Order: sequence, then structure tokens, then C-alpha cells
Amino acid sequence: MKVFSFLPLAAVAALLAVGSWTRAGCAAPPARTRRVAVLVGANTPPAGRRPLRFALSDARQMGDVLTRVGRFAPGDVHVLLEPTPAEITGVLDAVAKDVARTGADETLFVFYYSGHSDGQALYAHGEAMTIGDLRDRLARIDARVRVGILDTCRGGTWTQTKDLTLGPPLQPADLAALATEGTALVASSSGIESAHEAEAVQGSFFTHHLAAGLLGAADRSGDGNITLQEAFDYAKERTVRDSARYAPVPQHPSFDVQLRGRQDLVLSQVASSPSALELAQTRGPLEVIHLASGITVLEAPAGQRHLRLALVPGRYVVRRVDGERIYAKEVDVAAGGTTTLAEEQLELSGSDRLAMKGDDDPKDQLLIDRSTLPARWFELRVAAGVAMGPARSWGLPGMGTDASPTAGLVKRSFSSLFALTYAITDRLTWQIPLPAVAYRFGDPGNVEVIPRVGLSGLGFSSLTGLIAMPDAGVTVRAWTRDNQSVIAAVSATSRFSVRTSSRHAPSPPPTTWGFVGTAGYAWTIRRSVSIHLGAGIARDVHLGEHVSYVLVADSPTLLIGSVLSLGYQPLPLVQVHLSPTFSLDAYASWGINLQSGSVHDQYLTGVSWSF
Repeated sequence: MKVFSFLPLAAVAALLAVGSWTRAGCAAPPARTRRVAVLVGANTPPAGRRPLRFALSDARQMGDVLTRVGRFAPGDVHVLLEPTPAEITGVLDAVAKDVARTGADETLFVFYYSGHSDGQALYAHGEAMTIGDLRDRLARIDARVRVGILDTCRGGTWTQTKDLTLGPPLQPADLAALATEGTALVASSSGIESAHEAEAVQGSFFTHHLAAGLLGAADRSGDGNITLQEAFDYAKERTVRDSARYAPVPQHPSFDVQLRGRQDLVLSQVASSPSALELAQTRGPLEVIHLASGITVLEAPAGQRHLRLALVPGRYVVRRVDGERIYAKEVDVAAGGTTTLAEEQLELSGSDRLAMKGDDDPKDQLLIDRSTLPARWFELRVAAGVAMGPARSWGLPGMGTDASPTAGLVKRSFSSLFALTYAITDRLTWQIPLPAVAYRFGDPGNVEVIPRVGLSGLGFSSLTGLIAMPDAGVTVRAWTRDNQSVIAAVSATSRFSVRTSSRHAPSPPPTTWGFVGTAGYAWTIRRSVSIHLGAGIARDVHLGEHVSYVLVADSPTLLIGSVLSLGYQPLPLVQVHLSPTFSLDAYASWGINLQSGSVHDQYLTGVSWSF
């Protein structure tokens, strides 16, 4: 890639002409083909205009993309930085002579200009270059197909506006209406609209997104070949979006193709890049951010797709912003290598609100919407209150009273809850101090499945010895919105004794199992209050004849209230989040015996603390 730097100019306007030498009825390109580009960037304004900031970087970026994935030889890509009109015509004349001398069977010529325009002329080095003069120079280049992109702008505060308002609208056809086999014309705006550049992308919106599309983000078919139509559609959608955010009037890129034969001109092939990132996207949209510059290099459109992205070597962050939740993963793209990443590997890293504040402390990241804790984190949940009714346990073991199960006994007694969880990884959690673990499959925002297994209780009796409560279950969480989800679970709990002395009576195997099924809805309101309301059914199933204890009544019991759980973590009916890691909890649950009509209730208050 040849880069020519000239005296400061003052404009940012882009005119790109891209073409394909594909002929109707031909299955493959001719034997001798050549691709040549002249790319012009100019920041210096004409009199009465403000200077632009990113026209030069726009031209450099297009040159880099064409040489890396566009099959342009570096010596055939001419990047002109702040040239005078005479210097532009000089390079165009030299290119015309060179193309004629080499005698390639087919030539594709690309002209790109980023600088000011008033509809009658382009401005280089603050000097007018008439469209007629430019057209004459382009006509001397013996190209089978020409393609053009126009991206004009003027200076601004938050955005830099590429102005087209000082004269009649400049039509791309005026610049590349030549007697060729075909032309493909692209403009970053329509009519007299303004185009825009911004600090966030270090360039113009349109050129930034067009380059990203050519690097692989616009690959709808997944074949690694990016057509001009694919790249334009990708850039247009995001240019309209970004300009609508920051400008009074959104810009609408325009597109016109007049090619003889196929209309699907392949402009880039990502397989030709020596370094790449392969993304297996299941949901998206995903963003790829270059860590060294902080710029979002490209965005993969939403939907399930496999993308190969041509990236320069370096360290990147791949992320998905889901409402106020951000899932991210850092990756290294090595020179001459390919890095692969699946969307399932992204980890919840905090809220969009916290990210905008620039706070990188993980302890300040809101954890309330996580089904499991970040790796190596603890969570403590304690609560105390009262319960009334015949002893029964719903939700998780330990949430009921210790009253006698004698039929008909109704009493109010002290009840409590204690749960200490440690995250071995961001998916595997341990219920301390018991040998009980839970593991999360799937990712937040989609469907998560959390099976659990272990001993939910341990004790000792002088009559029978060690008492253990085996437990197994599975929870399914399906997200319906960014802050709402459906939670359903089934579990089974029993009890058995292990003789630790000859004085202890022999104990039968666990033949009675208490089965519980629950379902409910979780909703976080304004990031300050969470509600977990559920209902379910509990009942004993006797698997043998030797039954010396009762976990729940033989008749089914209807459960209502705070009966939901995630793995071994009980969910309060209401949580008030005082900070990202500290909440006030309230539990209220009712069990109604469907045969006798007796009611068992429980009311607890406590706290949750993640650290």
C-alpha cells in the first residue's frame, strides 16, 4: 500500500467506486485480473468551513482493509493524504498509464474520497477540484468496472458533520458515469443530508461500518466472501442508527449498481487475512473491541451465525450488551493464527450503567440477576422469624420448623435460615459446609439448567447415630426479558441413619422420599427491588415398607410464596438491594394441605451478602 502525505487539507468526504469484472455466464474470473485503488483523505477545510479530524484515518483504514481482505496488491493501493488537486490528477494519470502498460484482461478500479464537497466540486488542500476534471481523469483508466463511495462531512462539536449544503446535491453518478462494463456507486448520505464522524469510532460512521462489514461482520451467508451489497446493507443500518443518536437529521446512505451480469460483486474474502477471530454466535449481537485503542472494531448482527473476522493481531474484548447486563471475554489474536470463541464462553461482567461510569471494581458490579456467583465469590444468606402449623418443609430443607409432626398440632415457633455458598467457578457452586454442589449449564439471557446433588442436612442422634439427608434436584431458568425470568424446579429429599456405635439401632435404607415441584416468576424492578413469587406441590412417595419417620404429609400440599430456589440458594419473596452486593430479604410462604385444609405458614426476614 502506497501512502502519499501532502500539505494539510481541510475536508472529509468520501467517494468510493467499486466494481466486479464478473461477466454473465462466466463461472470464474479471467486468468489475468488486477485491482487498483486511489483513496483520498483530507482534513483541511476550504474558506468558511471547519477542519475535520478523521478523514486521513478513514482513507488509511480503507487502504488497510483492501490490502488485507480485498485482494488488492499493496503496490496498487494509493492512499493520498491531504493532496492538492494537481497531486490527485497526477496520481490518476500515472495509474492510467500503468494499467495500460500491464495489459491485464480485467481491471477493477476503486476511487475513494474523504473530504468536503459543495455539490459542484471536491475540495483538496482547500482548493476546488471540479467534477468534470475528475471525470476526465477517471475516463483515461482502462477499467472494466468502476465502483465509487462518497462520504462528505464538515466539522462539529459532538459529531463532525460532512456538509453537502453549499450547492446542489452531488450525485455519485457524476463522478463515475463512464462507458464501462459496469459501475457500483455508494454514497454515505442521500440528497443534501449531512454525514457524520465521531470520536467514538475515530472516523466517519459510514466508513467505519463499511470497513467492519468487509472484515467479515457483514457475511450473511457465512461463506467468507463479502459482497458489496452485504457490506452496504450492514453499513447503512448502523449509519442510520448512529447518526440518529447524535444528529438532528439521520443520514441515509444510498446505493446504485449497474453491472452487466451478476450483481453480487465479491469485494473481500476474509480467508485471505493472515490473522482472524472465529465467532460461534448463538444469539448476539456481539461487539469486538480493540483493547489498545478502546474502539469497537465491528458488530456481529443478531442471530445464530458463524463468523470469521479478519482482525489485526492484538488483544480484543468480545461482548454482548443485554439490557443492563454485559457478558464479555478477552481474547488474543495472534499473528498468522486464528482464535476461536463461542458466545457461551462470555461471562457476566457487570451492568451497562456501571461500565459507562468507568468503574472496573468487580465488587461494584450488580449480582442480583446472576443464577450463580462469579468465580471465587461467597454469598451468605441468613434470616430468622416464625412458622406456624404442623412441621413441614417446603422449598429447601431447613426452611421449616422443628416442631413435632404429630397430626393436628398447631403451634408458632422460631424458624431460621442459613445458607453459605462458595463459587468454585462461575458455574460450579458448593453449599458450605455440606457435601452439596450445583452446576449451571447455559448462559444468562437464554435458558439455564442448574442440577444439584448432595447432602442437604447432617445431624446426630444418640439412638440411631449419624443422620443424613440426601437431596437431588434440577432448576430451569428461562429469561423472558432482561430483568424477568421463569423459574421451575423439581427435587427429592429423604433421610437415613448411619450407626456409629453398637448401641445404635439398625437403620433401614431411605424408603420415603419427599418430592417437591415448584414454578414461578422472578422480576427485578429498576435494579432496586427483586420479587420471586412461586407455587408448587409437595408430597411423600414411599418406596418400601419400613418407614420410621415422616418428611411431609401423605396427602399433597400446595405451596405458595417464597418457594423458589436456584441450586441450593433459596430465593426471598422480596429483596431490597441496598448496594450491588448487599440486600434486605423477606420470606413468606404458605403450605395448604389439600386433604385436611390445614395451613402451614412461615415469615422470615434477613440479609444477603456477596463478597
